[in-house]
Amino acid sequence: MRVYWKWVLLSVPNLLCGLLMLLSTVTPRHARSNVEAWFQYFGIEDIPSWLADKSIDSWIYWIAFAGFCVGAIHLYLRPNLKHGKLSVVICEGEPWVQVDPGIDESQTVPTAGKLYTYRIALINRDDVPLRNVEVKLMSLEKTPQNFSAVGNHLKLRHDRVGSTNFNVHPTKDPQYLDAMFVDVFSFFVGHDGSSSLRLTSVPEDASCRIPVGKYEVKIMATSERGEMAVAEMAFIPHPEHIPDFRLLNMQSFPGSAYSSS
Repeated sequence: MRVYWKWVLLSVPNLLCGLLMLLSTVTPRHARSNVEAWFQYFGIEDIPSWLADKSIDSWIYWIAFAGFCVGAIHLYLRPNLKHGKLSVVICEGEPWVQVDPGIDESQTVPTAGKLYTYRIALINRDDVPLRNVEVKLMSLEKTPQNFSAVGNHLKLRHDRVGSTNFNVHPTKDPQYLDAMFVDVFSFFVGHDGSSSLRLTSVPEDASCRIPVGKYEVKIMATSERGEMAVAEMAFIPHPEHIPDFRLLNMQSFPGSAYSSS
């Protein structure tokens, strides 16, 4: 089951409690209580007197409200939401920012310079591999015209075949150098002072090229058993030095209760 359906199904009790709250405040026909009216609406006429009492509407409303709050706290605010097995890390230096000689062939005259690749690291805090992990671009603030990479997979470090899923093995190095790295931005600076910026999505497309500027992006990584990490980060250019790439916020959601072998 994909992670999206997992969270939808876990939210069903909350939705039912919300529906009960709504039904206790409205009525399809005249009756002594809204609850009695709904029973009659569905053809149930023999209703106990306590369900026909007007006070039952308030009781149903507040019981459903309490259930909604308990369900929301359990689903969205429980402590292990911040301690899922899959998470995103950004640190300084290589391999988070890798510098290589490069040539910008998008210009009329190809320009030589330096290519800076900005990456995120996927960390697995479990003792077994997280299988079939996918990393997608969920949003880009100030989306340029004709930009179509939102929803695309991001490129795995050094990948040349366009892989869209991979395994993330347990991370043991305290510096995270054994993590799985995924490219996000590619920033080129020519020897002539020119610059360009693109998102490294799969498949590679000319529409991934964007004007150089400040951007906030949201990235989501999911595994086959439901582990999920959602990260918000910022790409910030500077006139006097290379751009910064910062992690603004990260949430890690647990998957199924049992680890796959």
